[in-house]
Amino acid sequence: MTDGWPTALRTALRRGQLLVAEVPAVLPDHRAWIAVYPVRRPASHRDEQVFTIFHREFDNSYIDSDRCIGPDDGMTDVRIAQAPDENALNDVLIGWGIDPCQLSYVHRTDYPV
Repeated sequence: MTDGWPTALRTALRRGQLLVAEVPAVLPDHRAWIAVYPVRRPASHRDEQVFTIFHREFDNSYIDSDRCIGPDDGMTDVRIAQAPDENALNDVLIGWGIDPCQLSYVHRTDYPV
């Protein structure tokens, strides 16, 4: 991973914590996030880290009403990528125009999932 990553965020990912960054939405009346989900590996592969990265948009009416949000329920996956390691994760984020420093802990955001 590049030196530009804050140590706390790098540690959070390695511990399996979800990180998100709010980004501009493509659709009107929607909010959008990039979400990085660390994928748990079996104990035999614990040194390997895999990530799933989602670019998701959510209908504001679902967020405002606290309704369940999932596929076909106010949520649209715009893009999905897999990264087999931290360097590939960094490349995906940069390719999507996201500075890794934009990422935050999910509990500090309005990310609805």
